[in-house]
Amino acid sequence: MTPKQNALESIYGGKPEYVPLSHEDVQLAGMASLDQEAPLMRNGTDIFGVPWVATKEGSIPKPGFMLFDDVTEWEKHVKIPDVASMDFKAMAEAEINRRPPSDGEEKLVEIMDGLGPFQRLVSFMTFEEALCALVMEPQACMDFFEAVTEYKIAYINKSIDAYNPDIYCLGDDNATARGLFMSPETFRKLIKPYWARMAEAVTKRGVLFNIHDCGKCEDIIPDMVEIGVSFWQSAQPMNDLAGILDKYRGQLAVEGGWDSSGPPSYIGADEEMIRAEVRRCLTEYKKPGFFLWPSIINERGNSVFVGDDRLGALKDEWLKYRMF
Repeated sequence: MTPKQNALESIYGGKPEYVPLSHEDVQLAGMASLDQEAPLMRNGTDIFGVPWVATKEGSIPKPGFMLFDDVTEWEKHVKIPDVASMDFKAMAEAEINRRPPSDGEEKLVEIMDGLGPFQRLVSFMTFEEALCALVMEPQACMDFFEAVTEYKIAYINKSIDAYNPDIYCLGDDNATARGLFMSPETFRKLIKPYWARMAEAVTKRGVLFNIHDCGKCEDIIPDMVEIGVSFWQSAQPMNDLAGILDKYRGQLAVEGGWDSSGPPSYIGADEEMIRAEVRRCLTEYKKPGFFLWPSIINERGNSVFVGDDRLGALKDEWLKYRMF
């Protein structure tokens, strides 16, 4: 099987030959457009006017920045970007021209998108104020999410037109290592409907929908599956990943497994720690639907974006233990 054929066999719960390694078997795309929405590994201002600062883990909205502190007044402050003016075709052609010719044929192509509705609210208000807004002004939050979702659907369609991907990944983190930031009921009332609309926009184009949702968010996995999410990234081990893989085989692929908040992801993690984490993941999660998605931090940043000298050892260990 080619990497793409093997990955699709895994996604649909068939009989893959081996566990896919995401940065080997999946070709990331849309990085230039993502950088507009959430600057990657650099200081800068996004297309909504939010300033970002670079950290080793990636860029974050500038601490203390608030575009507004009253969500009922969001329309006075937020200017929704004009998607029609964005040249996705030029961005896609530039990325494709930098790839080896076979990548788009042999690997799954996955668009990486920026911020979903909840994270966009956070970027304007901070986590604390956004979470208070969900409780105190739910209708205003829904009005905001509606406007962002309309923008995102237009953005999704232009991205798919330009990149012709297999997978579309939207980031909308809503959990800590201990659980969701909000109750499952609040998620289902205020956020899930907008995820569902974006999932429909993606899947009706024949593209798989991936939600990037860190932390312990297993309480809403049934909701993800219900609305048409086919991938979950970056699934972390504080969730019951083995149980989720068994329960949702052929419905939800689990991309992650790596202890991305623990010692294997520390700057000082040595080669043997990296190899041991690969073996742990491929022992505990070697099931159809599992994609190994490592995250290692070095002095330059996150290996997903800047590479890492230890990735050679990681790949070597994966090659030893990946086969079913």
